[in-house]
Amino acid sequence: MNENYRLSDLFLNVEEEERETWKIDNDNTADWAIDNIKESKEEYERFEKVALRKIEQIKEALDQEKKKMENETSFFESKLREYIETVKMKETKTQKTYALPAGKIIIKKDKCNFRIDKDAILENIKMLEGYEDYIKVKEDLAWGDLKKKLVIDNGNIINKITGEVLKVKGLEVEVKPGKFEVKF
Repeated sequence: MNENYRLSDLFLNVEEEERETWKIDNDNTADWAIDNIKESKEEYERFEKVALRKIEQIKEALDQEKKKMENETSFFESKLREYIETVKMKETKTQKTYALPAGKIIIKKDKCNFRIDKDAILENIKMLEGYEDYIKVKEDLAWGDLKKKLVIDNGNIINKITGEVLKVKGLEVEVKPGKFEVKF
């Protein structure tokens, strides 16, 4: 007997008409169905372990190739940096370039950018005159407080205090369907 052969294969390969007529009608059949679910999950877990190990082996091989590529790239880039010091490069405001048939060597110049801490700036800029226009006041919904005053009844959102049916764009009832589970 093939070790990958499962009892559920018998049922799953039958015609659709036969599947619809087959029913679980007693505890023994229900227990058998649970065993089949368990067997199917165990088979998947076995297969997953093998597949994950194979993936790990491939990742290790890929990591080795990446390290090899990084070492070679680093070596040749350092030699190109040494060489570029000996040639005249085309220079612009932001970079220097040197063109060769196989590609370009580019040295980008240092660039200054702002590094900011908005909270610290906001706290300190309030003390300076003439910077009021750069401070924003932001509105935000107090959802936690509002939610405490609402209830869902027959698909309607109702204010518990006033009894008013609340219809506000952006506020809807979402029905999360129930879930069937088999545990063992």
